[in-house]
Amino acid sequence: MNKLPICVLLALALSACATVKGPSDKGITASFKNEPSTSFVAGYQPVNVRVSQEGKGLEATCTIDSAKYSTEPFKTPATVNLPAYSQGAANVTLSCTYDGETMAKAFAPENLSKKARAGSAIGVAILCPICGVGVAAANSGRNKENDIYGFTKLEIEL
Repeated sequence: MNKLPICVLLALALSACATVKGPSDKGITASFKNEPSTSFVAGYQPVNVRVSQEGKGLEATCTIDSAKYSTEPFKTPATVNLPAYSQGAANVTLSCTYDGETMAKAFAPENLSKKARAGSAIGVAILCPICGVGVAAANSGRNKENDIYGFTKLEIEL
């Protein structure tokens, strides 16, 4: 029996559990505003931050602010390590200044666990269509109480 497909399926299934990638060595890390803001932090997620115009990335000076944490000003494009939460994830506002003009955009946290599970179900479905349907069905009825919420990218399009 060929062991390669079983190993690939196992790796894909395990990758669904790894929803928080951990801080990037090259990223800027957000600072918490107070001690309660650290409650329910599951880890740091490296988030791609970008300001663009007609698809072209621009160098802008930005900050990220939420009720729980904020960043010092940084230049885009950048990777920013933002906390991911198992409970109580907060919306963030990305504020950027480009060419003397400041713009801001609010973002709601996304379910990183759901995103990881969906990616695993697609990978399994490619290798084994019947297994992929089973994984998708199992994920649809599960309790999402322990899911992790955060961000993967923040972008302002001019």
